[in-house]
Amino acid sequence: MHSLYTQELYQALEYARSQDQESGKRTMIQMEIDQPMFFQTVFKTFPSIIAERNEDMANLFMDLCFDVACVYKKVFGAMPKFKDDPTWMERQAGLLDKELKPLMEGRFVNDKRSQKMKEDFFKPKANEIAQNALLQFLNEGVDDLAADTQSDDSTVDLTKTMLFVVVRLFTNLYSKPTLQ
Repeated sequence: MHSLYTQELYQALEYARSQDQESGKRTMIQMEIDQPMFFQTVFKTFPSIIAERNEDMANLFMDLCFDVACVYKKVFGAMPKFKDDPTWMERQAGLLDKELKPLMEGRFVNDKRSQKMKEDFFKPKANEIAQNALLQFLNEGVDDLAADTQSDDSTVDLTKTMLFVVVRLFTNLYSKPTLQ
C-alpha cells in the first residue's frame, strides 16, 4: 500500500464515476459480503448521524464513500475479507473510540486544549499511510455542497471528520497483511 499519487487518484475516480447503476450495486453487495460490519458502519451508521442534521450532506457522504471504495478497489485490489480477520472492525472501533472520546469531551476543555486534541486526531499515526490527495478531493466535494446549500459549519466539520475516519479505515483495512 502507498499514498495515492495524483494521476492514479484521478484514474481511480474516473473508474468510480464510470460505474453504471448495476455495476455500482454489485460493488456495494460485494463490499457488504466481504466486510459486513465495516459496510454497516460506513454506509448505514455514519450517514444516519449526518442525516439527523442534513439529508443532502448524508447523501453526498454515501456517494463519496462509494468513490473511496472504488478508488481502493481500483488501485489496491479486492477488499480483504471479514472471514480472514473477523475481529478487525471491533479492534478499529476500539481504537477510534479512544481517539474520538477526547474530541467529544473537548467541549468541556478550553479552546487551546480542544484544538490540540483535534490536531492529534488528524495527525497520521505511526506507520500510517496518509491519503492527503483523496481527502482533499472529498473535502472539496463537501465544501461544494455546503456552498450550494444551507449547511452549517458543524455539519460540514462532522462530514469531513467522518470522511477522514472512512479513509483511515480503508487504509487500515488494505494495509494489514493478508491472511493466507
